[in-house]
Amino acid sequence: MTNDKLITSLQNPVVKMLRSLSAKKYRDENGIFIVEGARHINDALDRGWQLELAAYSPRALQDAAVIKVLEVTRHDKKHALEVTDDILGSITNRDNNQPLIATFRQQMVHLSTAREGLWIGLENIRDPGNLGTILRTADAVSANGIILIGNTCDPWSLEVIRASMGSFARVPLAAASALDFIEWRKSFKGKVIGTHLHARAVDYRAAPRDLPLVLVMGNETAGLSPEISAACDTLVKIPMTGGAESLNLAISTGIMLYEIRRATLPQ
Repeated sequence: MTNDKLITSLQNPVVKMLRSLSAKKYRDENGIFIVEGARHINDALDRGWQLELAAYSPRALQDAAVIKVLEVTRHDKKHALEVTDDILGSITNRDNNQPLIATFRQQMVHLSTAREGLWIGLENIRDPGNLGTILRTADAVSANGIILIGNTCDPWSLEVIRASMGSFARVPLAAASALDFIEWRKSFKGKVIGTHLHARAVDYRAAPRDLPLVLVMGNETAGLSPEISAACDTLVKIPMTGGAESLNLAISTGIMLYEIRRATLPQ
């Protein structure tokens, strides 16, 4: 329920908990993560994500979308904390902060869910901005989900959620070790393609497009591991005619996804 008292102290226990969520350790311990802004919070609510608590500044009460979120907290008997803008800024580590944040329960799907449609495998991806951008692009092309392979950055960090622009709520995530992915791949009925600079890699425009399909992308620096590369049916590369040696991972993933979807996207 909504508090009547404006909280101004960083020592408030709930504020201290929210600030701790900047660290993966505490996100994991609590099983929750922060979403900023009424639009993205309402997107998550509409998709059935479990809201745990909300924090808002007085200026948020002028926004109908914020009122909608607070009505959900009242209906579900969730905690809603009225705090100063300075406190919201300290929680989100930004000066120009949104007047409403909320925490949601983390949720992942099992690897076995990846059976139909278009999935993206990301091996050892380390940059939160890349992961958030890929989530957004995956959402744009109606991909069925993303498989995080190996030691990836935390998908529940504020940087990832922020970069996804709300798409985190619509793109399922699965996680697997490299060994688990390779074992799962044996029973997968579709094709697996990966980007690589290997000599046997073909032009990306020759990549298979028939679904089900998994597009596997490698680490920003090292690319795909030999083990995951060997699990691919086809390796492809994006030709470059200028002086750059490689493309940003999120950009190359977007090029690949739109090429795969080229025949099915609306004109």
